[in-house]
Amino acid sequence: MLKVERHRVLIERLARDGRIGSAELARELAVSEDSIRRDLRELSARGALQRIHGGAVPRPPVPAAYAARLESGQPGKAAIAAAAGGLIRDGQLVFMDGGTTLLAVAERLPRDLRATIVTHAPPIAGALIEHPGIEVWLAGGRIDRQLAVSTGAEAVDFLRGFRADLALLGVCAVHSRIGLTLPSPDERAAKRAMIEQAGEVIALAGAEKIETSFACVLAPIGALNRLVTDARLRSTQRSAYRAAGVSIMQV
Repeated sequence: MLKVERHRVLIERLARDGRIGSAELARELAVSEDSIRRDLRELSARGALQRIHGGAVPRPPVPAAYAARLESGQPGKAAIAAAAGGLIRDGQLVFMDGGTTLLAVAERLPRDLRATIVTHAPPIAGALIEHPGIEVWLAGGRIDRQLAVSTGAEAVDFLRGFRADLALLGVCAVHSRIGLTLPSPDERAAKRAMIEQAGEVIALAGAEKIETSFACVLAPIGALNRLVTDARLRSTQRSAYRAAGVSIMQV
């Protein structure tokens, strides 16, 4: 089999199964594992997949700039935001991560909700400034314009000064075996602070981010309590999340 044919098979299997293994494909295609690993390196360099130990998983789209994401209107964002907002109860202290899906949550919170929101995202604080029943705490620090969040030690220390009932996280990629990953480590410290300081951790992720992976690891899948998504998960994927203690809210 020619290399171009192997590459086509690898991409097709990845789209079908959500994960491919080097050893299994080497046996099936009657080539060496070294050949499959070279194929995966080349496809990874082209951005077609994300290599992991023993194989590969799909690579999610690299997040666009914040302004572009505001206008993109990803399918399912409104439904995910409405479902996540409905999980907040009166009297709770809630971490709200950055991102346009979390902004959609803030914009949809009921006017009669009484809660405290702690965030490092100025757009979210701004969306809540006129809410009559919500107390807002905003972390300081340098603003990352690409992400529209405060960054650095000052922001992280501020977040660690709270103990939250819930943490609502925007995630770049989530995989039932690999966990939560990011395209770069810029947001990792703040997100980890929210995870570690919350009683319940809820991730919000559109279908395009499910069962995908970036190279920068944020947390194992067991760090989550709940995943809110519009993805249609296969039974094997659901079983993997359940085994890790993660409940799925599919909207």
